[in-house]
Amino acid sequence: MTELRAVGIGQIIIVRAPEPLACIGLGSCVAVIMYDPVTKLGGIVHVLLPKAPTNNPDNPEKYADTGTKKLLQEMLTRGARKERIIAKLVGGAQMFPGMNLYVKDIGKANCAEVWRVLHELRVKVVAEDIEGSRGRSAFLDTNTGRVTIKSAFADKRII
Repeated sequence: MTELRAVGIGQIIIVRAPEPLACIGLGSCVAVIMYDPVTKLGGIVHVLLPKAPTNNPDNPEKYADTGTKKLLQEMLTRGARKERIIAKLVGGAQMFPGMNLYVKDIGKANCAEVWRVLHELRVKVVAEDIEGSRGRSAFLDTNTGRVTIKSAFADKRII
């Protein structure tokens, strides 16, 4: 059996079938999952914040705008075809709605920025499990492109 690889915050990992990928413990972070069904190439970027600073971000993978673009570019470099790539989105919850934070709902802002960039890049989003108030984990099966979502307070879901 192939070992599960977990994608950490601000990280991109791309693998081929049969190797599975996971994003564990998504709160306001968003897992942008891309998959090419012909090459069975799958990748995830685990984004923390919506927009990278304009003056040379320290880690472009941790931002929704630059991380999503970088994931697509790396998928293409490894042999995926843009017209075949599909995207699935998981996360972006509002974990602490009662707290007086600088950014009221970072999860929603992350989701909006990912959607904006994917629209700009013309990458088709085929499924999502985003926003709300619960944390989740996402597991990508690179053999099929299916994503299993697990949460402590909800039934397992496949998208």
